[in-house]
Amino acid sequence: MAEPLLAQPPREPRRVPALHGLLWLQHGFRMFTAQPVRWAGILGLWLWATILLPALLTASLDYLDRMALIALQPIGLESIADVLIKGLEILASLPVILLFPLVFAGLMVGCQAAARGKPLRPGHLLAALDRDPGRLVTVGGMNLIGQILMAAVIASLLHGRLADIDAASLSGPHADAVASEVLQRVAGLLPALVPVVILQTLLMAAMWFTPPLLAFHDMSALAAVRASVLACARNIGSLSVYAAAMMVMLFFVGAISLSVQDGGIVFGLIALLVLCATLTTVIGSVYVSYRDIFDLPID
Repeated sequence: MAEPLLAQPPREPRRVPALHGLLWLQHGFRMFTAQPVRWAGILGLWLWATILLPALLTASLDYLDRMALIALQPIGLESIADVLIKGLEILASLPVILLFPLVFAGLMVGCQAAARGKPLRPGHLLAALDRDPGRLVTVGGMNLIGQILMAAVIASLLHGRLADIDAASLSGPHADAVASEVLQRVAGLLPALVPVVILQTLLMAAMWFTPPLLAFHDMSALAAVRASVLACARNIGSLSVYAAAMMVMLFFVGAISLSVQDGGIVFGLIALLVLCATLTTVIGSVYVSYRDIFDLPID
C-alpha cells in the first residue's frame, strides 16, 4: 500500500548551485545500478502500455479503415468512414496524454522506495491511484490543452511559409541560387519559432515537478503547477547544466544504438540495456531534483 499523502505543503523551492544538475543525473544512474532488472521490468511494462498498445490499436484502426473503404466505396460513404476512423485514432492517443502524470507520479513513488532500499514493484506504476488521482488527471488535461494550443500556434505561425520554401526549392535553374533562396527562407522561419520555444519551455516548467509534488503533497493541481514553474524559474542555471548533460548523454546513447543496430541479438540486448539505463537515469533525476530544490532529504 502506498504511503499516505504528506500533510504539510511543500517548502518554497530554493535555488541550488548549477552543478547540482550533474548530481541529479548521477543519483538517477545509481538508482538503475541498484536494481537494474527491476527497472528494466517496470519500464518494459510502461513502454508496452504507452507505445505498443496504442500502436497496435492504430494498426487495427488502419485495417478497419481499408475494409470500410472497400465496403462503403460502392455506395459513396467512404469519406464518412474515413473521418470516423481518424477520429477514433485521435481518441486512442488521449488516454496516454491524460494518464501520463498519474503513471509518472507512480514512478516517483517507486523512486522513493528505491532510494530507501526497498524493491521496485510493477504496482508502482499505479501507486498514485490512491493519492487523489483526479488531480493528476487534471494535470494531464492541462498538458493536453497546452499541446493543442501550441500546435495551433505552430500552424498559424508557419502557415504558408513551408509552402514558400518548397516553391523556392523548385525554382531557379542554378543549384547555388536555389540553395541560397531556400536558406534565406528557412532563416525567415527562425523569428516565428521563438514564441514556440517560449511556450514549450513554459509547458515543460509547468509539468516538470508537478507529478512528484502531487504524489507526495496534499495540494491542488494549480498549486502544484505554480510551484513547479517557480522552482524552474529559480533554478535556470542548474536546469541548463542538466539539459546540456542530458544532450551529451543522449548523443552517446544514439551513437551506441546506431553502432549495434545490425549486430544481432546480443548487441540488441546491449542497446535495450542502455535505453533502460537512460530512462531510469532521467526518471530518477527528476525525483532527486524535486527533493533537492524543495529542500527535502534524498532519503
